[in-house]
Amino acid sequence: MPTNKKVTMQEIANQVGVSKFAVSKALSGKSGISTATREKILTVASQYGYVKYKAKIDRAHQTQANPENKLVGILIPDIRSQNKESAYWGKIVEGISSNLEKRGVGTIIITNDSPQNFNLVIKPEGLMGIISVGLISTPMLEELRRLSIPFVLVDHEDELLASDSIFMNSFDSIRKLTKYLLGLGHTDIHFVGDIHYSRSFFDRWCGFKSAMDEQVSTYKTNQLLLHIKPSYNPDNYHSLLSELKQFQLSAAMFPTAFVCANDQIALHVADALKELNIRIPDECSITGFDNNDDITQYFPELTTINAEKEALGTKAVDLLLWRIMNPHMPYEKVLLQSQFIYRGSTQAAKTTKEVPTTT
Repeated sequence: MPTNKKVTMQEIANQVGVSKFAVSKALSGKSGISTATREKILTVASQYGYVKYKAKIDRAHQTQANPENKLVGILIPDIRSQNKESAYWGKIVEGISSNLEKRGVGTIIITNDSPQNFNLVIKPEGLMGIISVGLISTPMLEELRRLSIPFVLVDHEDELLASDSIFMNSFDSIRKLTKYLLGLGHTDIHFVGDIHYSRSFFDRWCGFKSAMDEQVSTYKTNQLLLHIKPSYNPDNYHSLLSELKQFQLSAAMFPTAFVCANDQIALHVADALKELNIRIPDECSITGFDNNDDITQYFPELTTINAEKEALGTKAVDLLLWRIMNPHMPYEKVLLQSQFIYRGSTQAAKTTKEVPTTT
């Protein structure tokens, strides 16, 4: 079937029996078509010698075959907080680097997720793939897909672009933690954390709400607490403090426990309760998520979920290398299980409890 004539996507579409739009999606690596259809399109495109597709296949084969091209990019755009010194992100990067080193694969750190800057400084043909850590812009992911560079997302997923991703199992972990608090007699429990900050935060909120809806018919959501970010911004902290003061002024019962989206937010809540003269855990229990060493050195009694940071990085490498060898398999979302760490910031709820008041 090879020909010297320039072949169009419409001719490939006619041969396979699909739309030109489906051919375009298959050749650009986009989702929205079945694996079987994608394989048929790619096979016909290869047989026709479709130049655009053939060039991508040739580059992919060259990257896999030539040891000098064994290079994986670690994309970390928020370098101010997501760096090797970070107790959370640093351990993820360490897991990635260690696994790649064992496999004889070199790495390059990329700290800017602008597609324009990426194309100025990086030679795409020299990359086996990309492992991104944390929040990555959609335009950057679209550019990686356009260049046919395999990528895996750690602790992030994009609603507009299907891809491989890896997370801690946030939903089940927070659901278990919330049930633990309910088992201690807590019923007036509130979730604290911006549920739109990341997919992980949203999953944690859903796990919390699932447990509460099952066992507490009178549960009411506090909307302001669902906008508290893991940020040191003074306005963020003052919003939290102001809302907790409102509980003191208007509620018949002050919340007996707070389930926080991560350890950073739990530290904010602890600081606010201390400012309001509310004792932890005698008057209020607190839980976090991550077991972040940067936080627990200030709040060592924090009950939390241990996010397996290095394991996230190690598994991301395994997933990327599998993807390179299986480019047409369905995308995967991998969830790692977490360990519940019981410490002194939680205890059984008192049977009767008055609203704490400031002095």
